[in-house]
Amino acid sequence: MDRNSVKNYAEMRIIDSHCHIGITPHFSRTAEELLDEMDNLGIDMAVICPMGAHVVCKNKEGNELIGNTVKKYPKRFVGLACVNPWFEKEAVYELRRSINELGLVGLKLHPPMQGFQANEKIVFPLIEEAIQLKIPIYIHSGTPVFSLPLQILELSQRYPEGVFVLGHMGGADFFLDIPKSFNRVSNVYLETSLTCHPVFISEAISKLGSKRLLFGSDSPTSQVRSELEKIKVLNLEEKVLNDILWENACRLFRI
Repeated sequence: MDRNSVKNYAEMRIIDSHCHIGITPHFSRTAEELLDEMDNLGIDMAVICPMGAHVVCKNKEGNELIGNTVKKYPKRFVGLACVNPWFEKEAVYELRRSINELGLVGLKLHPPMQGFQANEKIVFPLIEEAIQLKIPIYIHSGTPVFSLPLQILELSQRYPEGVFVLGHMGGADFFLDIPKSFNRVSNVYLETSLTCHPVFISEAISKLGSKRLLFGSDSPTSQVRSELEKIKVLNLEEKVLNDILWENACRLFRI
């Protein structure tokens, strides 16, 4: 990048649209540790969600962790609720509680961890509740057979009034499903973490426009620094960069 581009990049405000706090068998991350990393890298805000058992079975505990963290650091974090559709009516109630009482701003679904395929009927009640609550729905993608881009595309076509985020843009293996298929819908954003090459991001911008991309790191699964570098090396013009790093997330998560 030339010096002017670097200067513009450094001056950009940044929202990381996908981070985790909590504990798993492989990772541990506190809100304060995440804040330290954000401060070191110039990240203004992050969208946080639970991980580990808080995604699969201890949903209430995980959502309260996120809600309490957002209340403690309201200028740095907004939060997504995790609920498992296998809990059926309890899951719908917990989603409603998390939005209305805990102040969370969206729904996070992880089909491979929670044990369903992304477009199965079991998830329909949660999608319909999210639509009633007017919140975005983030869905992990890139893990066969549970969560593939075309399954999420089908879900977004079934619910055109919903707003969806395709987590990881299909991941390392399924990005090729995206450029020629997601132009069929206008209600799906693409989140950039865990894509294996910056060219994928560049092609998504070319095919779908910059208004539908969100910078995310999936920290601590990936590293914020390396995920930012994938955006940085593209040498994007300032307006496009602002869309991806800040403006789109502000609009989607009502920041």
